[in-house]
Parts: sequence; C-alpha cells; structure tokens
Amino acid sequence: MRRIIRFAAMAAVFLALPAYAGEQQSVNTYTMDTVTVTATKREQNVKDIASSISVASDIDLENSSSKTLQDATRLFTNVHMKSTSSGNEIVIRGFSTWDTALQSPAGLYIDGIPYPLSFMQNIYLHDIERIEVVRGPQGTLYGKNSESGVVNLVRRIPDNMTQGSVFTEIGNYDTIRVGAAVAAPLLEDKAYFSGSYLRHQTDGYVKNTYKGDDQAARHELDSGRVMLRVTPTEELDLRFSLDAARNEDGRGTMRLATGPNRSGRHEVRSDAADKASSNLVVPALVADYTGNSVKATSITSYIGYDYKMISDIDRTPAPVGVSDMKIDQDNFTQELRLASVGEQKLSWVSGVFLARTSTRTDMDRLRMMAAGTTYLHTKYTEKTGALFGQATYSLLDNLRLSAGLRVEHTRLDGDQSWENGLGVRRDYGKRTDFTEFLPMASTSWDITDNLTSYVSWSQGYLPGGFNVFSASNQDNFYYDPEYSTNYEAGLKSNWLDSKLLANMAVFHSKIRDKQVREEDPSGGVGTWKFTNSAQAHSSGAELELKAYPITGLELRGGIGYARSKIDEWTVGSTNYEGNRLPWAPDLTYNLGIGYTHQSGFFAQADFFGSGKQYFDAENSLSDSGYKTVNLQGGYRGENWEFSVWGKNVFDDRYAIKKLIANDQTIVEDGDPMTFGTTITWRF
Repeated sequence: MRRIIRFAAMAAVFLALPAYAGEQQSVNTYTMDTVTVTATKREQNVKDIASSISVASDIDLENSSSKTLQDATRLFTNVHMKSTSSGNEIVIRGFSTWDTALQSPAGLYIDGIPYPLSFMQNIYLHDIERIEVVRGPQGTLYGKNSESGVVNLVRRIPDNMTQGSVFTEIGNYDTIRVGAAVAAPLLEDKAYFSGSYLRHQTDGYVKNTYKGDDQAARHELDSGRVMLRVTPTEELDLRFSLDAARNEDGRGTMRLATGPNRSGRHEVRSDAADKASSNLVVPALVADYTGNSVKATSITSYIGYDYKMISDIDRTPAPVGVSDMKIDQDNFTQELRLASVGEQKLSWVSGVFLARTSTRTDMDRLRMMAAGTTYLHTKYTEKTGALFGQATYSLLDNLRLSAGLRVEHTRLDGDQSWENGLGVRRDYGKRTDFTEFLPMASTSWDITDNLTSYVSWSQGYLPGGFNVFSASNQDNFYYDPEYSTNYEAGLKSNWLDSKLLANMAVFHSKIRDKQVREEDPSGGVGTWKFTNSAQAHSSGAELELKAYPITGLELRGGIGYARSKIDEWTVGSTNYEGNRLPWAPDLTYNLGIGYTHQSGFFAQADFFGSGKQYFDAENSLSDSGYKTVNLQGGYRGENWEFSVWGKNVFDDRYAIKKLIANDQTIVEDGDPMTFGTTITWRF
C-alpha cells in the first residue's frame, strides 16, 4: 500500500509540472477514435469482434517507454512474457509450458508472418504502428501454437508521405540506444520505400564477482528493415520486405541463492564464458488485390535463424563443465486467403496455409570428467497444411452470429543421436502425423449503441514435438499435441460521448493432454522426458479502462485474473492435483496517467504489477510478483522531442526464474532501476 501511495504522490508531482510551463487555455474534451484491427485477418472494428481483444498504438508504446515486446505485454491484462536466459514464452490467461520449450502456447505474428521459435520472440520494438492481442484459442484462423491467444504486431507501410525520425538514448549501465527510420515515395502513387535501423548496447546490471567482470549480462543488438512497395493499379498492392537482426548477449545471469557459492542480487560466481549470439533474416512478399467485394492476400515468407549459447553447468567457480547449445532453424510459410470487403450482411475470410520448418539442434554437456560428457544432436522437419474459413452473419442489425473451422494436417519427421564421453552411442527416430479440426462459434449483441455483449466457444492446440535438450533414447524422444477449449463471455462499452472505454470478459478454459516435464530415471541422472500426462484448467476475468476526460489527459488501467490449476497429474507417488501451473502469474494489473500540455511539455506515470507465480510443478519455488513504477517527462516540439525517463524507479526486487540443481536453489533476478534520457528528431 505504501508503494501505491508513493506512486500516486510522485505521479501527481510529475503531472503538475507541465501546468507551470505556460498559460493554460480553456479545457476541451475529446473522444476516442474507432479502433480497427487486422488480427482477424480482415479489417474489423474491435467492438464487432466477439473476443477479448486489446490494442496498443505507437503512441501507447512511446508513452509507456516500451522498448521490447516484454515491456509492451505489461500494457495488456492477463498477458505475461517470461524472458530469461533459457528462452522466452508469451503466457496468456495462465497457459504456460516448461522452461526450455521451443514453442509457446501463444502465437506471435509480425505483419502476418509467424515467429514460431521462443528464442525469437522478445523482439526490440522500432517503427511499430500497433500491437494487437487476441485472448483465447485462435485455432480457426491461426492453427498451431495459438491455443491461448495471438499477439499480432503491425508495422508501418510507406505511402506518398515523406517522413522519418532519428533518435539517440543514453542510460545507466553504459546503455546506448540509437535508431533511424525513413519512408518516402519513389514514384507518386506507384512506388514507395521505407527503411529503419536500431542499435542497442548495454553492459547490463549483473556482476561476476569471481571474474571481477561487471558485464556478465551485456547485450548488443543491431536490427534493420527495408521495404519496397509497388502499387501499379488501385487494386494491386505489392510489398517486399527484408528484416535482419544480430544479437550478442552475456548469459551470466543465474546465481546460486543457497550453498557455499551463493551470491547476492545481480551477482554471479561462474567460471564459464556464459555468452550467446543469434542471427535472424526474414525476407517476405505480401500481395493484396482488392476488388469491389473481395480482397485476395498472399503472404510468402522465409525465416532463417541461428542461436548459440555456452553456459556454466554448475554456476560455481569450479571448472566442472559447460553446456554448449546450438539451434538452427529454416521456416518457410505461404498463406493465400480471400476476405470480404467493407460492411456486408455476411462478412467472411477463407484460405489455405502451408509451412515447412527444418530444425537442427546440438545440446552438448562438456564436463571435465569424460564419463559425464554427453552429446545430443537432433534434426527434424515439420510440414503443415491447412484449410480454414470463418464467417460472421448479421442476423439482425444488432445481432451477429459467427462460426469457423480449420482443418490442419502436420507431419513430423525427426532423428536424434545420443553419445557419451566413453563412446557409447544411440541413434533413433520418430515419424508421425496428426490431423486437427479446430472449430469456433460466437454471437454478439449490440444492447445499445455503446454497449455490446458477446459469448464465444473456441478450440486450439499446441503440436507435438521432440525432446531436443535431454532425451537419451527412443522412449523419451517424442511427445504428443495438447488441446484447449475455451468458453468466454464479455462486454464492450464506451460512455460519456466516447470519452470512456470499458471492456471486460470472463472465461473458463480446459486443457487436456497437457504437455509436461517429468524425470526419466531410465535415462540416467539429469534426464527429462516430456509426456501428455496432465489435465488442467484456467479460469478468470479481465477488465480494461481508458479515459480522456479533458484535452491532453489520458487515464488507462486494467486488471486480469487467471488461475490455472492442475486437475490430474501423478508421477509415481507424487500427485500434483490442485497445484498451480508454473510460469503463470495469477494476477496482472496496470495503471497509467499521462498529460500533455498545449505548450508541448508532457509527463507520464505507469504502475505495473503481477501476482504470485510458481516455477515448478511441486509449487515449492515461487515469487510473490513485481510492483514496478515507470516515470517519464519531457517536451515535444514541432519536430523534436526530449525526455527523461526511469523504469522500476523504486527498485522493486523480484525473481524471473528459480530452479533446483544439485540440491541448490538457482535464481535469475528481475531488472533493477534503470534511467536515461532520449532525444528524437522527426521530419
């Protein structure tokens, strides 16, 4: 409570500052614009979509100082992003998976292109137009990896307007961030170009006291994007884009919290290199043809991604050994769809989706004792084909019925070799396929012009896969798909002549054949298998509010509750029934207050929080959650902007990961207080 009071007091001071910047004119009210999204694969008003959907604009991202996707997810209730040294995971409504999973129950799409690998997903935001989050299974439109929802990033498309920006940012921990973006027509009404570049580097906030190194969590990123757009006719729109990114990271972020080698917050005592690097390249071609009543869209993409990481096995100064991991993935996708155009009694979308993913992984545990060394090499391909369709029919002017179905077939073909330091080797493989039917149905009713209710039912799934990090034989190599069914009801409303927006939803989701991790004694010490042994459910609600009471003042807030529990899961004599699913906080909430004075001075205060989460199925490792305050203030001129900002300004202490290894507790700490200043020039 004291922290909330301090936040309110500091926010009041921050918001009062612009009032003294100049004489204030008469106060006028204004209303919110209608929000149109494309997450349903056709342009729709958020109010008309029978699902819990939220949108953050580029202004929202800038005002909240959201620099990464993890930052941005805190703007959305019942959305949490786990981003640790062992990977990323988008958790929506309590749907989570194990710590090192390569795929997430929530899908990430950027300009309609899927980013399936978890290590790809905590991207740095730059030149983003908006972020859309659709909660609940989205199997009909998106298929696999969308059983809890979808996060859809939409970037700017160049047109006849010439515009650009350049910014530089300096922060503590020797942090430097610079970027530029430009868009311009090459031939008016016919050809256009855009390009952007981002550089981010920091020493990080973790010190290796054994090595005397204060850059154990260093980070270097270079990313860029170019787009060429051609519109030879009014109906045809062709866009070729190329994205590329390079990361160099320090991975010395996990510390021992118990035992003789324990260390304090943001301190580690590792003897290994603890470093990682990745490269990403994404060429894509999008073609739109818009007729009088039908729009045809083709999205062709390729993702090439490689990731390497070396980390200390025991997290101590002792030269025990290192884990040497490599991931190399090539992902081809093709989607062709047709959709209705404009407002019609029957609006619809249908299409075909094809994908081929080739993945190669190495997981070598190199120990000083040869007998303890193991080499694990995996190659697998995943081929997917799907047909889908979804339609909404206006039965009455204020009553809409929707239904859809996706038929998706996936074939998996994998091979693995396991070898130890003594020369013992095993080779084995698995070929399998499965066909999924993913329906949805909903109805929405405009009770009044400003109040809409809806109910929906939908299904989703997370595909089966291979144990690429800890398998040792045929029996623990493969696991089957898991499935979810969601029941949801909600209200969407706007009040006070559209100066107040309030949306709420309640839901209950059942998860069957839940993918879980279990120890496998038959494989030896440290061997895990992944099975479909559990049944679970998640129930909860979310509420979001946004208000613009007077010109220049924005109030935003939300709270989400998602309690995900295990219904059935027994391992030997251990029964996990009633335990919470790990990596899923039960509570997420945010409060934002922003004010921009007519003179150009502005201030923003944000309060973000999460509830308790567990890190293991036994529920023996947990963290009470975080309560962080971000502040930002500055001046926006006609062409330039200056701001001073601080994140987690009260330096709230929390953990983002805990595990038990060799009877010791290992912890990865959350971000400390950071601060800096940013200067931006726009033209």
